[in-house]
Amino acid sequence: MTRNVLITGGNSGIGYEMALALAQQGDRVIIAARGEQKSQEAVARIRAAVPNAQIESLPLDLADFASVDRFAAAALKKMPVIDVLILNAGLYTLKLGKLANGYESMMGVMHFGHFRLVQHLLPAVQAAAQGRIVVTSSMMHQLGRIDEASFTDPSRHRSGMHAYGQAKLANLLFTRELARRLKNTGVTVNAFHPGAVATDIYRQLPGFLQPLIRLTMLTPAQGADTAVWLATAPELAKVSGEYFIKRKQKAGSALSRDAELARQLWQISEAAMPA
Repeated sequence: MTRNVLITGGNSGIGYEMALALAQQGDRVIIAARGEQKSQEAVARIRAAVPNAQIESLPLDLADFASVDRFAAAALKKMPVIDVLILNAGLYTLKLGKLANGYESMMGVMHFGHFRLVQHLLPAVQAAAQGRIVVTSSMMHQLGRIDEASFTDPSRHRSGMHAYGQAKLANLLFTRELARRLKNTGVTVNAFHPGAVATDIYRQLPGFLQPLIRLTMLTPAQGADTAVWLATAPELAKVSGEYFIKRKQKAGSALSRDAELARQLWQISEAAMPA
């Protein structure tokens, strides 16, 4: 069966490897990412490796709600039924900053941008015979604490790493709450930690550390493995609201399993969305 797959952040790192692996399996893939030239180059590389690949790209800037809205309209015309939606796009900044829409950069992109996207695309996933949503979280969620004031005031964070941890905790809480809301439907929602992967997300670290990173971290293909498994494995058809590392189910932090916190974050996020 050919699946319709949409991957955010699919033009580099583990997102690219997800796109490549799923194209190799015969799936139809849309890469959603910033940097149109980079996305076109990624598509060309995948087509060179998989001559019959059904793959294309569409521009998406998760930092801009208007861009999310435009992207969703274009994507739904091309793919009115989405079997697999992979929310993978990530951002790590050493310096804390704000997006044009007022949100702290990492929370704004990885949580609020994806939240807005799912608002648009969820009906297409629900239209699939067995829709799946896969969310890239991180074990760094264990550093996270949900502080609503910090969503628009980055100075409340002690460091970029703590802001990153909050965004990744938000990804996991989003996974749990969306799974709860979709209970007894045909859609599953699961999150995973890709491992310490040598990708562009670490490009802001000092140059002298880069060779060490690549020696000690997983390859992007290894980091993508659990996501591809979550997207395709028949044995996971009824598994939802869970967190995985190396294909193994893990509990995650106590905060990540706080159902009331997940509901509160969902309500805050709904209220934050433009009309």
